[in-house]
Amino acid sequence: MRTILALLLVGSACGDNHVAGDANGSHDSATDGTTIDGNPLTPDTLAGTGLCLDAGCQQISTDARAYTPRFALWSDGASKRRWIYLPPGTQIDTSDMNYWKFPIGTKLWKEFTRDGTRVETRYIVKLADEGITSGTSWYYVSYAWNAAQDATTAVTQGAMNVNGTQHDIPSRTDCRACHERLAGPDHQRGRILGFGAIQLDTAGPSGGYDLATLVAENKLTVNPTGAAPYFPLTNLTAHEQTAYGYFHANCGHCHNPTSQVHDTVGLEFRLLTTALASGTTVPAYLTTVNVTEALGYPSLPLGSKIVVPHDTANSVLYQRMNDTNFIVYHMPALGTEMTDPTGTATIATWIGDLP
Repeated sequence: MRTILALLLVGSACGDNHVAGDANGSHDSATDGTTIDGNPLTPDTLAGTGLCLDAGCQQISTDARAYTPRFALWSDGASKRRWIYLPPGTQIDTSDMNYWKFPIGTKLWKEFTRDGTRVETRYIVKLADEGITSGTSWYYVSYAWNAAQDATTAVTQGAMNVNGTQHDIPSRTDCRACHERLAGPDHQRGRILGFGAIQLDTAGPSGGYDLATLVAENKLTVNPTGAAPYFPLTNLTAHEQTAYGYFHANCGHCHNPTSQVHDTVGLEFRLLTTALASGTTVPAYLTTVNVTEALGYPSLPLGSKIVVPHDTANSVLYQRMNDTNFIVYHMPALGTEMTDPTGTATIATWIGDLP
């Protein structure tokens, strides 16, 4: 029982795909009197956030720049588009290249399409400088698309099986449960998961942002040295690059030293610009390979290893990726009700190649 409770605690720390109520004093409508720049904090529609010039979002504002993370987040097969708005004349504080600090007024959007149907567009805006314990610096809300795909509605409490698909919209609480676990060493950085040095150090979409474009447009307070790619992964094998990139995108937001989860499970899955010397010195290797599982896993004996080289059957990490108990044991824990066949194959290959 103690093991199961501990697993529940850690598994739920990053949220799950089951929509929860918003119980943290959040603003639940656009008419509660809270505003940003004189506008409702939660505009009634997506167009009101500044992303679109029309209700159906067929015309994207030129102020919103597209970007594509190098390593994909698994979202049960949904395809995604992303945009960011940086206020004119501002820069991203990159004095710590692994944990960026964004200017007040930064906005980000992520659109989800499932089974050919747009189901949701998430919106994040920075309202104030990060506080160590405030949790109020960033505001999160999602917009659900209607069946006709020509209008949106703000959804703060979450929604299940949107537009006849299996896609679930998270509540604002669930959004925070993921984003707020990346806070930087001083707990005043991060929060944004797919827009950083490692993820952007590759060619981006035309007219959008990648790391080289940010450098060229003077958007960073401290530029990386050299030329793009600034942080090459050439010291890693092709399989290591794919596996560690998967961990970075799908696991690193919870499993990093600045997360509460780290106090219970000392896994570290983020790729760091300062730790790319080899595939056996990155944090994901050091905290998993031949490391004993801290909490136990019922399908394997107590004292099992998180990763056993050449042995997926006895590697807790691989078994949890394939576990279909999405409430307790499956990893990644957030935003998924399906195992990822490509992801599990990637990790199986990495385990098979380990020295």
